[in-house]
Amino acid sequence: MTDSGSPYAFNPSRAIASRSLRTGDGGGVTVSLCAPQRMPDAPGDWYCAFRIEGPGAEESDGYALGIDAVQALLLATVTIGNRLALTAQQLTFLGGSNLGFPQTTAHGTELLL
Repeated sequence: MTDSGSPYAFNPSRAIASRSLRTGDGGGVTVSLCAPQRMPDAPGDWYCAFRIEGPGAEESDGYALGIDAVQALLLATVTIGNRLALTAQQLTFLGGSNLGFPQTTAHGTELLL
């Protein structure tokens, strides 16, 4: 989880996308992504903050770094996919097990459709 005083902390006013997931018992988990921003201490690089919250998943803030805004955004989605794979409860999106976030696998990063 990132420190709320960190320059890389999740900021709800910068959120550009969110996805609602369901747990087996009907609870909800929300994943939100912020717009990528230039890093304040390395202006040539970018970061993308995110938040995972709700019953079934502990609140989890984080961010990913990239050499440009696209890479930061893509790596944030991979980090989210990896964290969701570690949740204790089975999560679904639109009734299916594919949550739509890529994950790091033994073969690299994959999005299984």
